[in-house]
Amino acid sequence: MDKLRAMQYLLKVADTLSFSRAAKSFDVPASSISRRIADLEADLGVELLHRTTRTVRLTEIGLIYVEKVRAGVAQLDDAEEMVSLHSRTPSGTLRISAMPSFSQLLLPAVIAFNEHYPEILLDLHFSDAVVEMGRDSIDIAIRSSLLTQERVVARKIHSHNYLLAASPEYLKRHGTPRTLEDLQDHPALLYRGPSSVLKWYGQDADGWYELPISPLMISNDGATLVAMACQHRGLVLLPEWGLARYVNRGELTPIELNRPISVRRGTEASLYLMYLHARYQIPKVKLAVDFLFEHLTQNSTDL
Repeated sequence: MDKLRAMQYLLKVADTLSFSRAAKSFDVPASSISRRIADLEADLGVELLHRTTRTVRLTEIGLIYVEKVRAGVAQLDDAEEMVSLHSRTPSGTLRISAMPSFSQLLLPAVIAFNEHYPEILLDLHFSDAVVEMGRDSIDIAIRSSLLTQERVVARKIHSHNYLLAASPEYLKRHGTPRTLEDLQDHPALLYRGPSSVLKWYGQDADGWYELPISPLMISNDGATLVAMACQHRGLVLLPEWGLARYVNRGELTPIELNRPISVRRGTEASLYLMYLHARYQIPKVKLAVDFLFEHLTQNSTDL
């Protein structure tokens, strides 16, 4: 029995919960998938899947086995790719995940990389969701918070503060807030992170505390909040790099208050480029990590 092939089939069934969908992925009959997994179960002496006429799901021991197998198969795939590409011009698909609000700032680095390495196909995925780099097949992730996953290497691109801003027309109509207390009289455009809506915090002599504010809109898309602010709808609080070009064009005006404000209990945050340690040995990943990190850090004053 080809145990590795059976393991690969099992992983696909675990991901799709369907023999037919798994079979389409490998372009083989569903009966072949079922037979290989049954042989694997017989070899192990345990039942890995609960099967009915309509559903398939992992057993308790199947869940444990799949997680162990997934890591091992991923390492084998990485090793094969590293060896096969070692003596050739780097090519293949490279998946990059970044925040939607960072897309325009990432674009110059992506264009420059593509000019240097046209054989590498870049698959860009923009989302604020927390990614599991191994499970989601992400080669590089750019986030404003660290991923708490094993074997993930993080390089800090840039440190930044949060900027409070509104359009000049809004401030002309409604006045400019000068104190933290003034904010409750202005509509707030709030950002929804992967797990919750980001609150606004102010700092006084006793430390950081949650500000009483009046939300006008909540969105998980920073560009939508910026567009609302540019249309004179309220105040927006986002990373400096997310607002810089709008401030430079005069569409938004920074607001200076009497005390610090942030979406966390602290003023400084960071932007990170992250990758799996094992995949850094693959030529296309190493090239992209080093190239993008250098490009983004050299141009960090534009962030």
